[in-house]
Amino acid sequence: MKIAHVLRRLSFADWGGTEQVVWNLAKAQRAAGTEVRLFATDALGGPAEEEREGLPIRRFHAVYPWWPMGRELKALLDRKGGNPFVPGLGRALREWAPDVIHCHAMGRIAELCIRTGERTGAKCVISLHGGAANVPAAEAADLRAPTRRRVPWGKAVELVLGWNRRVPEGADGIVCVGEDEADHWRQRHPHVLWLPNGVDTARFDGKPIAVAGSRLLSIANPFRVLCVARIDRQKDQMALVEALGRNPGMSLRLVGPVTQPDYKAELEARARELGVSGRLAIPGALPPGSAELAAEYHAADAFALASRHEPFGIAVLEAWAAGVPVAASTAGGLGRLLAAHPGAAIGFAPDDAAGLDAALRRIATDAAWRAAAVAAGRAAAREYGWGALAGKLDAFYGSL
Repeated sequence: MKIAHVLRRLSFADWGGTEQVVWNLAKAQRAAGTEVRLFATDALGGPAEEEREGLPIRRFHAVYPWWPMGRELKALLDRKGGNPFVPGLGRALREWAPDVIHCHAMGRIAELCIRTGERTGAKCVISLHGGAANVPAAEAADLRAPTRRRVPWGKAVELVLGWNRRVPEGADGIVCVGEDEADHWRQRHPHVLWLPNGVDTARFDGKPIAVAGSRLLSIANPFRVLCVARIDRQKDQMALVEALGRNPGMSLRLVGPVTQPDYKAELEARARELGVSGRLAIPGALPPGSAELAAEYHAADAFALASRHEPFGIAVLEAWAAGVPVAASTAGGLGRLLAAHPGAAIGFAPDDAAGLDAALRRIATDAAWRAAAVAAGRAAAREYGWGALAGKLDAFYGSL
């Protein structure tokens, strides 16, 4: 079987959750003997062709259909949102002729994959990674903000091409990271798979790792809280910054790529207002599965994720694998993940400051609970191995 994974972006210097999932699934599929290639746009950089760990990668120029289009707007759309045309991608897929085109994007890229599958006889599968059905109206408006007062010439092109956005309904199969989204699409499509995110426990388990030249900061504080997530309003890191102001014995590290630079500026400004800048560090993105990322987990006393909506929460699996006590929002699929593993984490409702504080205080003061939670978390993480998840995905391909 030949599988083409198609992503909106694949930048090893600026990594996100979708890239991490696709990369690990592709590696597991290749290890099982499947021929796999990755296709992406050139968003955030990367060579047109390369090979990493035996996986061929091709990137194509992304054309965002807005006028005027300056460098600043392109950089914003590269990081989040976008919906580009990708010249050359359809032809490359037709030439390689995969048995399965697995698209990990929506919009125009997804429609291109569906239409290419129809032309070549390949099965087209679309993965929903972001819980788009659960995005609040205010956040959806924020995503559209950069393109306001610009001419959307892409709609005219779609009209000429006869595109009608049959996404994801027009795909042969739909894969959902979130259970909520899977339940939704099962009412509208006959072939839906819930496939949670996974974790390589061996990369995070074991003793703390010393990293030469690490960006780890030595903040002298008795209680170190870590959040690994995109710097993005969806992840609500502002709730954690506010918690710094209420908890003087706490320090906070926000590790992850910056998808909304204006939000990062807001976090830093609020930290200055609260007088907690000395206890806050935002070191940026770290390569997934790297020794430096593992060191971040091992240096933490607690892991906190305050997302306002979340299809799953892959960083929770990493924290569990690393033996870090977890406090997490019960939003969407994240809440279902916590409910499936009672005792492995403390949940709190989104926007519940008192609940967040109570969770962090219990982690800091209840040694017996911490020990039990760490054991339960390690056991939970072992249930989400990439090899088993890739096997379920391959079986789903075969059922279409």
